[in-house]
Amino acid sequence: MYDIVVVGSGPAGLTSAIYSKRAGKKVLVLERGLIGGQVATIAEIENYPGFLNVQGGQLAETFYKQAKGLGVEFKHDELVSLKAEKDRVFLICKKGTYEAKAVILALGSASRELNVEGEKQFLGKGVSYCATCDGNFFKNKDVIVAGSGDSAVSTALYLLPICKSVSIVSKYPNLKLKAYPPAILDRLQDVKIFYSSNITAINGTESVESVKLDSQKAPLKTDGIFVAIGRTPDTQFLKGVLELDEKGYIKTDEHMHTSMERVYACGDVIVSPVKQIVTATATGAIAATEAIKQLSEA
Repeated sequence: MYDIVVVGSGPAGLTSAIYSKRAGKKVLVLERGLIGGQVATIAEIENYPGFLNVQGGQLAETFYKQAKGLGVEFKHDELVSLKAEKDRVFLICKKGTYEAKAVILALGSASRELNVEGEKQFLGKGVSYCATCDGNFFKNKDVIVAGSGDSAVSTALYLLPICKSVSIVSKYPNLKLKAYPPAILDRLQDVKIFYSSNITAINGTESVESVKLDSQKAPLKTDGIFVAIGRTPDTQFLKGVLELDEKGYIKTDEHMHTSMERVYACGDVIVSPVKQIVTATATGAIAATEAIKQLSEA
């Protein structure tokens, strides 16, 4: 049996593992896919403290080497369900079942994709899912934001002072706003909005050069496209097991406790207003600290 099992090897999960192992605990990290999570797929990162500029894969490898060097154990497996019994939690996975005194869920979340031609081809070459991460790479350039909701508006407002021009492509005849009042449109006066439009293709050679809209005959020239149509947490299998919000994010208290005893959550999978590498590592540290505290008191 392990003291702490961390599910997910992104920045939140690896931070939890590092903190847990340094406290002298027996730690296992379960990862179903790529070590490092989404960070490993990011071309360049400029907003993580301590690095002027770092490739996502390099940062992910640094996290992994630190955890591995401390003696954290890693296994490739996928969590299917959780079951708590008295002083332990059972992690039912595809390849086997693991026992732990505490569990930290760092499952992450994925950006919803447009699923159009060229989207995957130009990822990191003009296609982005995070304005906070990549906006500065498009200084004085023309960009498009794909989306109709609050996230699209937030993205456009963030990019306005940085980019030469910002346009929004909305598939609806109006914006679907929940957090913003209608008056927000006054702040979008410098943003051209293409209503009732869908992006059908993203074109370019080495990087994005234009997008095809089903509402326009000619391709719309642009240097980049920010996809802001929401995110999806990887928690479908936890419905009825843990308390989730309406979007599927795990509800926690300020100490990262979930609704199940001995189970904590951190990173992009929890209800949080900001989803960045720095907030992932912060919540990962909190989750581990609380798990360690619980084990010490047991």
